[in-house]
Amino acid sequence: MELFLNSVGMISGAGNNVDGGIKGQAAGGDVLLSIEPDYKAFIPVMQLRRMSKAVRMGVVASKVAMQNVGIESPDAISVGTAYGCLQDTEKFLDKLVEQNEQMLTPTAFIQSTHNTVSGQIALLAKCTGHNLTYVHRGHSFEHAMINAQLYLSSHTGEHMLVGGIDELTDNAIKALRLSGLEGSLGEGAVFFSVTDKPISDTYIKVTAVDVFKTDDIQAALDKTKAFISRYSETDAVVLGGSNTDYYDALTTNDLKNISSTTFKQFSGEYPTASSFALGWLLDAIKNNTLNDIVWNAGAPQQLKNVLLINNFKKYYSCWKLELSV
Repeated sequence: MELFLNSVGMISGAGNNVDGGIKGQAAGGDVLLSIEPDYKAFIPVMQLRRMSKAVRMGVVASKVAMQNVGIESPDAISVGTAYGCLQDTEKFLDKLVEQNEQMLTPTAFIQSTHNTVSGQIALLAKCTGHNLTYVHRGHSFEHAMINAQLYLSSHTGEHMLVGGIDELTDNAIKALRLSGLEGSLGEGAVFFSVTDKPISDTYIKVTAVDVFKTDDIQAALDKTKAFISRYSETDAVVLGGSNTDYYDALTTNDLKNISSTTFKQFSGEYPTASSFALGWLLDAIKNNTLNDIVWNAGAPQQLKNVLLINNFKKYYSCWKLELSV
């Protein structure tokens, strides 16, 4: 795999790169809702009124990613989302109950589908090409990126928009807590300009993505260790979090002599949070703020070869990255 992430548009609990910048310190709190920009600069007011939060975030994040590399329309789109458009889903279900399943307006149902965001992006950007949305729980964004690699391997030179997006609602927060999800809950929309050759001086090159699913922490550790052992020239590792058996076992054993840091204190926990980690790193490269990252085991002497290791419940992903520094 060899994909180049050339630019990023991101809206998250740690801020956005539209009008406020991404925070370099932990925001704290049990729920990290996205810090949203002024959407009116990107979306006509009449259209904006009909968009749910997920659609607004996705459309603007994608526009920013394209603007930052001077592209008005992508050749293809690949999106990952686990929750989809929760706000519109809840509206439709509420009306279903309130009106005893009679005389329902189809609008909320149409806008509740998981591919609503990618469809709106395509309509506004006039993209009539390849457009897929992956709804694979904790691997949704990873599979969207793997899809990009498959597409660009046979469509060299084209420009692809790849993103991960999930939103929270009050009811979703309650349901996630009841399901046993711990830590700060989060949401966000992160989109990248992705090509098979770099079109920017500053970029992240994705050279490998491994995904696996298991309920057994030891099996997860064995697979992760096997991935780590493949890359002896690793400068640093970015982990989803800390204070869990999985992450603590890695930092006290296989990664104890390698500089490491965590990102979910900024983004919160959600299925497509890997997209935030990549966006956070790329934004730091673009703004020369990599030195602001706090590293365990001391700051790395150089920051070129980086591993990203993340998990959401029983979904695990391991990324090999090369930073243009």
